Amino acid sequence: MPNKRQARLFETGADLVEIEITKPLPEICSVGPTYHLEGTCKVAGIGAPPWVYAEVTGAGEVTYERGLPKPISGEFSIDLSFTNIGSYEITVLATPAPLPLPVIGVEPVIGKSDIMAIEVAGVAPQFEVSNLVISPPEVQIGYPVTISCLVTNTGSEAGSYTVKMGGDFVSEQSVYLEPGESKSVSFEVTPAVAKTYSVSVDGLHGSFVATEMAVVDIRLENLIIEPAEVQVGQPVSISVTATNYGAAAGSRTITCNVS
Repeated sequence: MPNKRQARLFETGADLVEIEITKPLPEICSVGPTYHLEGTCKVAGIGAPPWVYAEVTGAGEVTYERGLPKPISGEFSIDLSFTNIGSYEITVLATPAPLPLPVIGVEPVIGKSDIMAIEVAGVAPQFEVSNLVISPPEVQIGYPVTISCLVTNTGSEAGSYTVKMGGDFVSEQSVYLEPGESKSVSFEVTPAVAKTYSVSVDGLHGSFVATEMAVVDIRLENLIIEPAEVQVGQPVSISVTATNYGAAAGSRTITCNVS
């Protein structure tokens, strides 16, 4: 229950709470996933921030969480999930009570954000990033390092996915995948200082070492299997090309596993 000072402020009927949306919803959303709407509540002359909730008008049901903003920063987050395709208008409302119900002598709504208009489409594609490979793990400064991963569309809808690389190098690439399709995505970086570099790609983490000394960098490329289909007992030729991209001579053991 608000104190007398709060009640007098609420009774004015004015928007006493300034609501700023810091992370709005995408203009185009999908049925199924949970979206995070974030913002801040700035309360004028009131010690405790109010409760916030989402007022949604549109073509179907929406689930969301009502929450209490943080006392000092006023930061809040509302999670929304759409169950129907259609057009929606979303407004964040602030109230002095845990529920958007009238309180005696208190205006039920004391703050309101701008309206967000969004379109909800079908089921969103789902992607999985795996198999982070950093080659070579040790390299001389000024020589390139390849950072690759495998992206798989595990959903039932085709779509694009942006792979983001972070750590000591920042870059991103987009890839379009049909349902069930996988593609390799590669980044090439060149270290300029001798040290251990950290790499992160969509939650996968790794590292490599750059040194001033010349190192061996033998890479295997151009795998060829001939013929691709044979009868039992017939020979198959398997070959690769080994290239040393480093500045020092060396050797590498090549192992062939057939299953």
